[in-house]
Amino acid sequence: MPNKFTNHIVSINDELYNYLNDVNYGMNKPQFHHITTIINGLINLDGTKSLSKISENILTAKSNSSIYRFLSRSKWDDNLIDRNRINYLKLHFNKLIKPKSVGFLVIDDTVNPKIQSKKMQGLSYNHCHTEGKTLWSHCVVTSNFVAGDISIPLNYKPYLSEENCKKHNKTFMGKSDIALNFINSFEKPSTCDKLYCLVDSWYTSENLINGSLLKGFNLIGALKSNRKISPLGTTMQIKEFAKYINPATLDVVTIEGTEYRVYRYEGKVSKFDNAIALICYEVDEDSFKDPVYLMSTDVELSNETIIKYYLKRWSIETNYKYLKTHLGFDEYKVQGILSIERYFLLTFLAINFLEIYRLYHLKELQTIGDTIKSVKSLSAKELVCFVYEQAINNVSIELILDKLKLAS
Repeated sequence: MPNKFTNHIVSINDELYNYLNDVNYGMNKPQFHHITTIINGLINLDGTKSLSKISENILTAKSNSSIYRFLSRSKWDDNLIDRNRINYLKLHFNKLIKPKSVGFLVIDDTVNPKIQSKKMQGLSYNHCHTEGKTLWSHCVVTSNFVAGDISIPLNYKPYLSEENCKKHNKTFMGKSDIALNFINSFEKPSTCDKLYCLVDSWYTSENLINGSLLKGFNLIGALKSNRKISPLGTTMQIKEFAKYINPATLDVVTIEGTEYRVYRYEGKVSKFDNAIALICYEVDEDSFKDPVYLMSTDVELSNETIIKYYLKRWSIETNYKYLKTHLGFDEYKVQGILSIERYFLLTFLAINFLEIYRLYHLKELQTIGDTIKSVKSLSAKELVCFVYEQAINNVSIELILDKLKLAS
């Protein structure tokens, strides 16, 4: 368990301050102070994140109640800050992505369980993929952009049930509608030659496929086993067709040391007239695991490339882990919808800073986890320097402890 003294943060990192200043439009000084304080705390504090913990441990922080009011009642345009965040990322994409790169827009959703919460707004029962059951929770649909060394969370939007939308005077949007908005709003970086949307079987739908193609993107997605294909003009579910496949006829594909046996079909897939459908078996010693079904609207891709591209979808799961384990994305205790949405914005601002910072220090920082350690190290050095400077200026120990919020 970290020592209470070492958990205190004296000031904000200069690069973090400059980043937040770049995305800030319309905030007054007190509001900007709150946003820098909270994000500084989300990145630097160890263990469970909370607004009260930030208030206690960030030396520049205002009171706990003041921070809560900033999220719930303060008049600042979170939509404007979010647009500025996206525009900031676009600017750096054009600098960091190599010409003729292939880009990927990954779309998925994650669940933040709030099992014991009763007064928190926007909660409903949502299916949790990781636990395989329905949980009382918030569900957030997100997108992740991948290109070269970049893997960065991009868009987010809480999915609210129709009942919650009526209660809070919001327009209902299904998860597929939210995902389609992400696709429609995404601008392919000028340095990307091609762009693929990557989705799991919950999002592989006619609307998303057509929406991707209208934007000039292709889609690679998992297929549910009951989706229909039409080999030799006979329409059947893909899982039924798989029963007739001779294992000896399967192609062998090896990706990063993992061997797959693959059957390739080209033709009508569900309601889409012409696409590739792959029936993929991961080899487990002398046997095959249960098949995974993949679809690609780009019929020119090889089997190996389709699987290789689809595996990049797991980047969004990695970033969910960083958001939740390191940045408190699921640890909020604020009650209102506005406060919750603003909290999500702050966590996305935090992880975006960490990824952009990493990309400019690739020789030293391989992961966002490495970046967090690096930033924390800088904060620890600032704390030591602060105490040293106070001491050589003959500031009493009582006053130093008071400044560090350790007097009690």
